[in-house]
Amino acid sequence: MAKKVAYLGLGNMGGAMASNLAKAGFEVHGYDPSGAARTRAESGGIQVFGSPAEAAAGVQVICSSVPETEHAAEAYLGENGALAAAPEGAVCFDFSTIAVEGSQRIAAEAEKRGLRFLDTPVSGSVPHARAGTLAIIAGGDPSALEEHRDVLAAIGGDVHHFGPNGAGLQMKLVTNHIFAVHISAIAEALTLGKKSGLDPEAMAAFLKASVIPKILDYKVSPMIVKDYTPTFTVNLMLKDLRMIAAMAEETKVPIPLCAAARQIYMGAAALGHGDADQNAIIEHFEKGAGL
Repeated sequence: MAKKVAYLGLGNMGGAMASNLAKAGFEVHGYDPSGAARTRAESGGIQVFGSPAEAAAGVQVICSSVPETEHAAEAYLGENGALAAAPEGAVCFDFSTIAVEGSQRIAAEAEKRGLRFLDTPVSGSVPHARAGTLAIIAGGDPSALEEHRDVLAAIGGDVHHFGPNGAGLQMKLVTNHIFAVHISAIAEALTLGKKSGLDPEAMAAFLKASVIPKILDYKVSPMIVKDYTPTFTVNLMLKDLRMIAAMAEETKVPIPLCAAARQIYMGAAALGHGDADQNAIIEHFEKGAGL
């Protein structure tokens, strides 16, 4: 008999994930407050119900993907919420990116009812959801991940467990911190290059072939273990940052992220790391954080 899975939230992300679950052979019970989302899901082979509680009745797994913390609270804890009807022993995987405290509140209430609730936010967007290649970041009972690995396999290729409830969401926020800063830096740098007369397509082609996509591969591990053996020093990057600032002044391009980076490198140099590898800029942050 096919495993029964409820899916709460059938928008662009949730609808794609629920569709993949149906394609994988699960009996999927769906709910969404949007009539259009319900109609779209129904056409994809998902049984649509009128409330989270109705969708969750009799299932082994409850999945959810909603925009905000209050939506998750309503879906699970509301008057017609899923926890009121879910059978004892059911496992909840919340793929939303919501507040850690809100997620932990739902998890605590689920535990009182004999259910397991895990925060399982994902890395990736709609194309990855459709392809079933999302990376899943988990916080909560690891045995639940093993018990329903077949459900998670229909949604993503990799599952990374980080600790108790809330840890998955913390890692998701770390991930989005890096992503947001990277996207902002790319936009800032491309604008500087374009204003200076460089072709955007040529810049993009070079950047893809450069060391930029490989930064995580060769810089993060030495930074974690504080290996500051110089390959490119803090002082050398400070020299380049001065020239970048001059280029920006010449072309009248605002570069706030570069200006902030220059202050960070100066902070590391002031701590005595000027001749160390630029990995040593982590000392600037750790000292400021009291580590």
